[in-house]
Amino acid sequence: MQFRELAASELVEAFALLTTLHPELTSDAFDMFITEHYQKEYHPIGAYQQSDLQVYAGVSIRENLELGRHLIIDDFITYEGCEHLSREMIDFLCDYAKLYKCHSIIVWGKQRGISIDDLHGFRPKRNGFIKIL
Repeated sequence: MQFRELAASELVEAFALLTTLHPELTSDAFDMFITEHYQKEYHPIGAYQQSDLQVYAGVSIRENLELGRHLIIDDFITYEGCEHLSREMIDFLCDYAKLYKCHSIIVWGKQRGISIDDLHGFRPKRNGFIKIL
């Protein structure tokens, strides 16, 4: 399994997977969002197995007074049958958050393919889950 931030050329694969979570998402809307937010605020992360994208996570790094610097998992999607890879992706995202000096990681928003068992060390927080790093 290879985990990495996606290059702009790999976003077509991400869009295909994202439409399984957000069926209303159009390529124009996705392109506009990526143009405005890619690498500034929104980081597309992929998990590849044999050069095929299996898991996608769109994350944002934010800062506020309550939590300090934190990573938010905005979108999390696995292809059907790849749910067993979710825990590895969550572990990678925790390490990714530490690399960016985040104090915590939050899972919220729309998810598919992730279970409560994958969120080891997380606790409920408002409309999602949080893990202090």
